[in-house]
Amino acid sequence: MRAGKISIWIAGLFVAVTTVYLLLGRSALLDVEEVKVYGLHHVTLEEVQRQLSFQAGDPLLSVDGDRTSDELERIPWIKSAEIARSWRGLVEVEVSEHVAIALVMTEPQQWALVSTDGAVLTRGLTSPPELPRISGVRAAGVPGSYLARDSAALLALLNAMPSELSRNFSSIRREADGDIVGTLGSSQEVIFGDDERLAAKIIALSAVIEHLEEENRTVNRIDVAVPEVPVVRNG
Repeated sequence: MRAGKISIWIAGLFVAVTTVYLLLGRSALLDVEEVKVYGLHHVTLEEVQRQLSFQAGDPLLSVDGDRTSDELERIPWIKSAEIARSWRGLVEVEVSEHVAIALVMTEPQQWALVSTDGAVLTRGLTSPPELPRISGVRAAGVPGSYLARDSAALLALLNAMPSELSRNFSSIRREADGDIVGTLGSSQEVIFGDDERLAAKIIALSAVIEHLEEENRTVNRIDVAVPEVPVVRNG
């Protein structure tokens, strides 16, 4: 009997606490007082606010962190978003944006920014920033979509490069025979060959460029398709 009374008492206490929690959470005492957003660089605060399912004055318990994250991640530039609530009525939104790494054509003379993981970040730009242009692959889709698989090796190549090296490339393309070829800002061509051993090819390329700079030499073509035996030539 005593055990039964204790169980009933615990159950009653649980119901009471839950009721108080729900009533307070949906009362003016625990409203959303302020929303702070961090990590914005390309996305505007107005874009974020349009995607939020709550605003100042709403009950704090109406803030669904998972739902809000999903809504914010529909914005093409936003890679992830974390939501934190405090009982002071503050909701903090920590945004992580994609990093643009290259350009891919969407239609003739228009290039879209794409991220390190192949997310399409913008519509076609007629005056895009100075980033490597990926070509010989399927066109980029609408913002928020992802590049087709034929871009994967070219993105992997750029991602594996040190930033100072990737910035030196004006373009990287897939040739008709399947080989990958890049063009440096100095108009030098770099032959990477097939999709295999990309890391080794990058190491070989870096070593060749360093050697050429030390000797103050200029060549037209650097072939690292066989990374153990890089070849340089003019013409």
